[in-house]
Order: sequence, then structure tokens, then C-alpha cells
Amino acid sequence: MEISHILVPTDFSPFSDLAIQNAAFLAEKFGAKMTIIHVLTLAEVNALTSQPGNPWENVVLNIQNDMKEEFQKNAASCTLSEEPALEVAVGEPAEEIAKFAEENGANLIVMGTHGRTGLASIFLGSVTIGVIKRTCLPVMVVKCAENLK
Repeated sequence: MEISHILVPTDFSPFSDLAIQNAAFLAEKFGAKMTIIHVLTLAEVNALTSQPGNPWENVVLNIQNDMKEEFQKNAASCTLSEEPALEVAVGEPAEEIAKFAEENGANLIVMGTHGRTGLASIFLGSVTIGVIKRTCLPVMVVKCAENLK
């Protein structure tokens, strides 16, 4: 398996932090490109852009700045050949992550998960499970330690 482009979805949680750490380590080891993506639902876009003086371009720039900070906080010790690409998408998160990965040549997706079980996993859903169902690409799932739940 060749690892040349790693996609890391983020929701800015501790679970995403751990996924970024692992993805950066792998990107460094394999000399791979890394892309960090955040997916907003249409409802979130409408709420964010309805605020006066907050056009879509500002929303994207703010999210990309947050992603850059998240990367620097979690992967400062990694020396990648290039800075990670920062992408913002709109839609249903699992669908947009799988679509982006396949359309942009990612060959590994690294995701954090809450690791919920039982009724919590049924009612709350799981973006990670949704991505796994929608793609044939390998998905590396990173579960946080119990104290981060």
C-alpha cells in the first residue's frame, strides 16, 4: 500500500487532535501530502453567514486559521515536506469527506472517534462509520483515551 496523500477530517475536538497527530507522523514517515478538512452542514453555513459582516470568505478564512492552529498544536514536532492543505466543505460530513478523498487522490483517511457504543452510537450517529460505509479507501480510526471523553 502506497501512502502519498492523507486526508484528516477535523471537528476541532480532542479526537481530531489525536487523528492529526497520527496523520502527521505517518505523513512525515512516508513523505506524504496531508490535507485537513472541516465540513460544515448547510445549517451551520446559514447561521455563520447570517451574522452581519461575516461573508462566506471570512467564515472559510477563520476555519482555515483554526485548522492551522490545530495542526501546529498537535504536530509541531513533525517536519513535513510541505504544510498541510486546508479545506472547508459544505454538506453532510461523511458524504463530503468520502467524496473529497476520492476526488482528490487521498489514499488514506485518518479519523478520530468518540468510540461510543450501544444506544449512544445509534442515536448520535457516527461520521466515522458513515465515511467507512461510503468509501473503499483505507480508513485509520484513532480512539482517544478514556479521560478525553
